[in-house]
Amino acid sequence: MNYRKCPKCDLNYITDDEELCVVCMPQIKVTSYAKTVETDFSHIIRGCVYGGNSRIIYEKFCGTLGWDKNKANQFGWQTPLYAANADTNKTNDVWFIFYPNYDAQRLDSVVDNYHVVNLIQNNGDTIIEVVDDNLGKSNNANRITFVKTNSGYEFFGVYKIVENGTTRRYQRISDNYPIKL
Repeated sequence: MNYRKCPKCDLNYITDDEELCVVCMPQIKVTSYAKTVETDFSHIIRGCVYGGNSRIIYEKFCGTLGWDKNKANQFGWQTPLYAANADTNKTNDVWFIFYPNYDAQRLDSVVDNYHVVNLIQNNGDTIIEVVDDNLGKSNNANRITFVKTNSGYEFFGVYKIVENGTTRRYQRISDNYPIKL
């Protein structure tokens, strides 16, 4: 049996099959669809649902993780759901995907009236983003990524861009934020 530090507190040890230590576990409530974080916004864990409103989620992380409050207007109804250099160190982008697509065969049906199409592959390890030609290249910052699910916005991970242009490919590099080296 292998032991590792709890990803939340980084103090207590847990087994490989445990997600959090017994001290941190009570702060998370499990729903029938996915895990929903009730009170703890001090870090972000893959697979947890942080709510249904991108702006409220972003603003909570502004308060707990020091994200750029001036970029909160990027999140909400009819907004990009994306802010460049918005995290604690102003080096990572924050991205909420409202229309996720998991089926490459359905890309044409998703494209209508949207400027961006996102294809999530390999159990979320890869995200392919196809954008209009006029949007062009993206910056090369890592993206802290939330994806809309039936339960709300679920944290999918931190992604690094590996292909840039009108077709962008992102690879997951971390299941947690902040990233612990």
